[in-house]
Amino acid sequence: MPQQIKRLISAFAIVILLFLVMQQVLKPSSFGVSGHYRFLAIQENKLKELQYAGSESCIKCHEDIHIEKSDGYHAQLKCEVCHGPALRHVMYADKFENEELPDSLKLNKPDERKDCAVCHRINAARIKITFDTIDNSMIKQVDPMKHNLVHKKTKVELKCIECHYPHQP
Repeated sequence: MPQQIKRLISAFAIVILLFLVMQQVLKPSSFGVSGHYRFLAIQENKLKELQYAGSESCIKCHEDIHIEKSDGYHAQLKCEVCHGPALRHVMYADKFENEELPDSLKLNKPDERKDCAVCHRINAARIKITFDTIDNSMIKQVDPMKHNLVHKKTKVELKCIECHYPHQP
């Protein structure tokens, strides 16, 4: 057997041996206890503080917006996707019925073009291709360079919500 082959085989053996040693060193002790995942991850996730309340909680106080939104394109979109985690808002907002909410309880009201672009910017990964046709119906996608509208008098870039109402676009 040529010397090069012997060296190559020994190099492969060393790499495989290093892989097996590193796998045993780096693999968490709870991996594989109950399936092909790290078992203690469940307990660690239980200890995390909750942040999201769910859209059902939003409907209790904002039923008018829910009804309005239920007929639109955003009907399947959960409130917290745009407005952020709302658990603290839901838990404490009713204590401020006739007062303004403190900043810590106010939710995000996205009104910038970049907020809408998170979902509506053209993204090849979102385009559903069916045989020879391209179907953009999944999410209406906009090219910001072509849909970059500017106010005629002030020359200031218009926000999306100046033309499109977000709950009923």
